[in-house]
Amino acid sequence: EINEKILSMDYSGLKAEIKTVDAQDSLNGGVLVLVSGELISKDNVKRNFTQSFFLAPQDRGYYVLNDIFRYVEEIGHPVVNNGVANNVNEEVHEELPTREQ
Repeated sequence: EINEKILSMDYSGLKAEIKTVDAQDSLNGGVLVLVSGELISKDNVKRNFTQSFFLAPQDRGYYVLNDIFRYVEEIGHPVVNNGVANNVNEEVHEELPTREQ
């Protein structure tokens, strides 16, 4: 049921923009890989994602033994700006914009 749902989704119009890749040697010659980036749709909508997968060795190269993919939503984080404005010295707390704002 899960596999059918995944196969029914149309990902042909998406472009991946990779931001980071980290890899680490693992058990029996395998490689653990962590990727983060954005998927960009035809209408230029961007969604952040992270993906981790385990490459297990085989006779000619590797195969994907495990794969985890997740969309990552942006969350606003408070920014503290210690500055002087209009001769008033106080902390200013700002909220970073999120995708919905």
